[in-house]
Amino acid sequence: MHDWERPGRRAVAVTDADRLWGQTRAFQRKVERALEVIAASVPPVGVAFSGGKDSTVALHLTRRVFPDAVAGFYDSGAELRQTYEFIARTPNVQIIPAEGGGLIELCRQNGYWGREPLSDHPHRVNFDAALVWKPAERFIRQNGLATVVLGLRAGESFARLMNASRNGLRYITDSMRKRLGYYIYHLCPLQWWTEDDIWAYIAVNGLDYNEAYDRMTELGIPRKAQRIGPVMGTDAASLGRFIWLRMIDPELWNRLSGEFPLLRKYG
Repeated sequence: MHDWERPGRRAVAVTDADRLWGQTRAFQRKVERALEVIAASVPPVGVAFSGGKDSTVALHLTRRVFPDAVAGFYDSGAELRQTYEFIARTPNVQIIPAEGGGLIELCRQNGYWGREPLSDHPHRVNFDAALVWKPAERFIRQNGLATVVLGLRAGESFARLMNASRNGLRYITDSMRKRLGYYIYHLCPLQWWTEDDIWAYIAVNGLDYNEAYDRMTELGIPRKAQRIGPVMGTDAASLGRFIWLRMIDPELWNRLSGEFPLLRKYG
């Protein structure tokens, strides 16, 4: 049994086709290539870990090469219950809180989603900075990292396809250099993997994973549309994810919709 496997669990999201694909030579070459890329990293190496399927695979691959690699979970304060449960049972994960009190507090203070702002000076929030870049900076600094492994895949969006085409598997971002005062490598070993590749890796390695995927599979949500977060982004509204949230984590949905009335329009 693998270290991360959970005995007695019925893995709804994993299929027999995943197990079969995971045994093919073509897939094994992808894994070998990813391990080679990680092995060529500049240490110390850490992993940005969202609790999603892609970062789960990225973390496992990285720890095959660097067993003590630390993972950083950038906690928005409004994650799925299943995500928090998964983070809690994953070894060596540092929880890095978001800036400004987290996603819910930022929306409260500045009047998002139909709520009157609590702040006397509400402003437009840079959520990318508050939820990702600033926590990432703290994670890198406190661990003295030279490389951060990301679970980004080109097939997830047009923006990520452009990033993959422009930067390849390893790159430096000037914005992070300006924040830190030195260069940090971003490594994307899964850049050209598909959803089926990700699930094949989970299947053949018997990995534990976020149980929200089982629930989304039971609800009939296609693999390509399955997302762990963010739960309050505009993409979530436009793609109907608030409807799914109500069924996947009703407690979180009731909490959010009670505070932010405009969310009810989408859920």
